Amino acid sequence: MVARKGSTLQICSGWVWMLVVAAQMHAATVAYWRFEEGPADGLVVHAGADGAFHGTVRDGSGNGNHLSAWTQGGYAGFAYRTNVASGRVPQFGWTNRFSVQNTGNYPAMFTSAQHSRPSGINLDAILPVQFTVEASYRAVASGGYRTVVGRDARNVSRSDPNLAAFYLQVRPDDSVAVVFTDVSGYTHRAFSPPGWVYGISPGGAEAPWYHLAAVSDGNTLKLYVNNLLVASTDLVASGSPNRALVRGSGTGPDWVAGAWSVGRGLYAGVHTDRAYGFIDEVRISDRALEPGEFLFAPRPVASMGGVVAGSVSLEVAHGPPGMSFQVLHTTDARLPWSRWSNLGTHAFDAQGRAVVRVTGLPVELPHFYAIRTAVVPPPPGPLTYSLAPGWQNWPADIRERIVYAMEGAVAQYNKWGTFRKHLTVNYNPGVPTAQASYSGWIDFGGQIGYRTALHEISHTLGVGTTWQWQANLAGGVWQGPHGRQKIQEFDGPGAVIYSDGTHFWPYGLNYDNEASTESIRRHVLLVEAFRKDMGLE
Repeated sequence: MVARKGSTLQICSGWVWMLVVAAQMHAATVAYWRFEEGPADGLVVHAGADGAFHGTVRDGSGNGNHLSAWTQGGYAGFAYRTNVASGRVPQFGWTNRFSVQNTGNYPAMFTSAQHSRPSGINLDAILPVQFTVEASYRAVASGGYRTVVGRDARNVSRSDPNLAAFYLQVRPDDSVAVVFTDVSGYTHRAFSPPGWVYGISPGGAEAPWYHLAAVSDGNTLKLYVNNLLVASTDLVASGSPNRALVRGSGTGPDWVAGAWSVGRGLYAGVHTDRAYGFIDEVRISDRALEPGEFLFAPRPVASMGGVVAGSVSLEVAHGPPGMSFQVLHTTDARLPWSRWSNLGTHAFDAQGRAVVRVTGLPVELPHFYAIRTAVVPPPPGPLTYSLAPGWQNWPADIRERIVYAMEGAVAQYNKWGTFRKHLTVNYNPGVPTAQASYSGWIDFGGQIGYRTALHEISHTLGVGTTWQWQANLAGGVWQGPHGRQKIQEFDGPGAVIYSDGTHFWPYGLNYDNEASTESIRRHVLLVEAFRKDMGLE
């Protein structure tokens, strides 16, 4: 947005069509906690007794669903930190200065409509059929359940009365999960494969930031990490007559049904599953957002290229090459988008940039601009897969297990390497375990699972299935320089990769007990190195 008033020119991040300026927000947003109050390393303010509501974390949606820490610092409090995933929120272009981090072993933030008295949509009362819950999280430890966002309740699930209404969390195996119970008492789950989130990165460095998003459109529950789909569940198959998110009823000594939590979960009516680490940009929407609408999905950004009396040059960047966009203008930023003027259609060049010159501006008025583009989902990774013809006739549970395994495995290969290939996945009950060929065909038979999928994909990429693989072996030891360098990065000088001509070890994921967060990463990086040695990439 560019605002001009007289000789004063203020430049802000480029606004996109899906977002609005000032206090306006996307119509679907029910609550949005940005944690921008600060200051750096200051405590999230909390006055009064421990657990008394003091909503100093403001709700940016305008609805008034403010968030309270449990204490000011100490055992259950939070502090503002400058450790953030990005200096700007890509979807808005807003400056992102702070995240929050727990100051003790019992972090807890919570909402309370009774005390915050929301003037708009009451977050604690909603029963949305569609919803999106987003949060950015950087863990500082592995293991245990870590609930980043939750909704308190008990006795709402038919299958487990101890479950709360909602969890967006990391599980003990470092998978990401969304679990929610609907108003009919059916509990729905979508889990990423194990080993998806690091608590501590390789070498003991800080773990990366992860942008988590749980999305339900009423028919399908989807889970995204860093804008990539990592799990999905068919809600219709449950048979539930009403798949709206439950609120529940009742209270406990330190919770109220329907209230939301950040940094902890609830189980059996007890605060638990603390999310140690950094949390930022938590948004709850009452609509199923598309990936291109997520907070950390890339969006175009506009800035000033130059100002001459009566004209301004707008430089727009980070757009999809070739895509068209419109420039909107108003002198009153309070107006709805439909009343902004369309100044013309332009297109991004091959580098995703464009320069737009606007002339004829009365200097005595403020001027506001917006860039209107289509919502574009993030592109899929170069490694893709599809189910073989006839998949409609596979047993439903078999198909579900294969899809779960392949979605996670393909996402891991795309996460850690670049593999340009399409795979075709088949179910063949005549195959004792599983098998794959360099053609890209995979048969699952008596063995179906995430680790198996990772292992079989390596065969489709040349491991043990090409003459180039054999050419890089001598005495059962890998000779290629890229592979040798990579294994020594992992295991130290003198480390080697062994092979029986078809499989390799270590990190070949030949057995279930070999799979871990780090061994999966190393497996993919080794396969990428092997392909360089084989001249296949």
